[in-house]
Parts: sequence; C-alpha cells; structure tokens
Amino acid sequence: MYEPLEANALRQSAARSLGVALVTVIALAIATIVLWRLARRAEHLQAAAERDRRLVTLGEMSAVLAHEIRNPLAALKGHAQLLLERLDERPDRSGPERQKVERLVSEARRLERLVEDLLSFVRANRVTPAPVDPALLLRDAASAVADDRVDVDVAGAPPTWRVDGPRLQQALANLIRNALEASPDGARIEAAVTRDGERLVFAIRDRGAGLPPGDAEHLFEPFHTTRIQGTGLGLAVARRIVELHGGRVTARTHPDGGAEFRVMIP
Repeated sequence: MYEPLEANALRQSAARSLGVALVTVIALAIATIVLWRLARRAEHLQAAAERDRRLVTLGEMSAVLAHEIRNPLAALKGHAQLLLERLDERPDRSGPERQKVERLVSEARRLERLVEDLLSFVRANRVTPAPVDPALLLRDAASAVADDRVDVDVAGAPPTWRVDGPRLQQALANLIRNALEASPDGARIEAAVTRDGERLVFAIRDRGAGLPPGDAEHLFEPFHTTRIQGTGLGLAVARRIVELHGGRVTARTHPDGGAEFRVMIP
C-alpha cells in the first residue's frame, strides 16, 4: 500500500507552522494589550504629576498673595467698621454715606473670604484620621453653611469611620454651599451618607440645571467658576481633602435633574 510520506510531512510541518503562528499572534495580542495599559497608566501618572506640579506652584503663589493681602485688608475693614459706628451715632442712619461705608465693609468681608479660601487651598496638604461619627460630621457640615434648605439623610451611616473630621467637614461644607448656590432660590438640596462595602459615601445633590457636557472634571480645577461671585476654590479644596484621605469625589448630572457630587472614602 502506498503511503504519501511527503504529503504527511508537509501537513505536519504546516500544522506546526500554523500553531507557531497562532501562538505568536496571541502573544502579540497580549503584548499589545499590556503595552496599551502601561501607556494609559503612564499617561495618567504623567497627568497627575503635572497637576500636582501646578498645584504646588499655585499654592506657593496663593500663600504669598494671601499673606500680603491679609494685613492691609484687616486695617481697611477695621477703619471702615469704626466709620460705620460713628455714622450710627448720627440722627440720619440711612443716608448715602452710610450706604457707601456698608458697601465698603461688605466688600472687605468678601475679600476676607477670598483670603481664607486661598489659605485653605494652601493648607490642604495632610490629614490626621481618627474615629469620627459620619452622621454627626454631615450634620455639622450642613450647620456650618447656616442654611435651613439642606435635607440631611443619615439613616445608612455607619457608627464610626477613620477620617480627619475637621478637614472632611470643610470639604462637605464646600460641596453643600456649592449645591445651594447652584439651586434656585428656595429650592431644597439633599445631603446623605451611607456605607457601600468598604467605602464611606457622601452624596450631595442640588436642584440646578445639571452639569454642562464635558465640564465634570473642570469643576474641580482651582479658580474655575461660572458664577459672577465666588473664587472657584471651594470644589478644588474639597477634592484635595478627599484625595488626601485616599478617596475621590465625582460629579454627574442626576437622572432626575440637578447635579450630584459623591465623596467616596475607603
């Protein structure tokens, strides 16, 4: 019986070549995926390093400006308040002079808030975690804003969590204040705290128009603001404090309307 030895050898050789080719293709595909992931990770690390570099430079500049402004501003405000007290001693307390001085005091206080925001941004460089009651923390943050339009939900809060209470309260107060400013006059906002697995989650929802497309990340950039008044530092300080806890803060347009900010602390 005739046996096609050459044909069998060719088939075996072709099978081996095909196997090698398949292994090579699979290896190349895996290598491509790994390299793509490494490239993406390198891009993220580079972007984070560049952002940290900008924040350091901005922080140094802000510290210098804040300290240079604070002393003359205190003198300006103090003299304006003294002048206002003297005007109060006059029979006519509603004249144009008083209105001008009141405006001066009001603007001095606004500049004071700007200085405090700058210093808060500069000081946001470390946290000291300790056991804290998350429910009390959220209530205190809402009380610090001094607005009764905040509906606080703490039903799902865990008993304790290790965070830097004063710093995280500041971050939450900034988010609540931002939500109030984004909502129409008289509208109520929601602030809740829950536990999601190994994460502590705070959710702040406003009643505004939601977030413009592609604007979620820019919201947390220093001095980024779409309002006539405001420094654009509140959200930047909030994100910095949350990141120092190893967490992250996100923003999205809520399906039922308004914007929702979520703080997640591991």
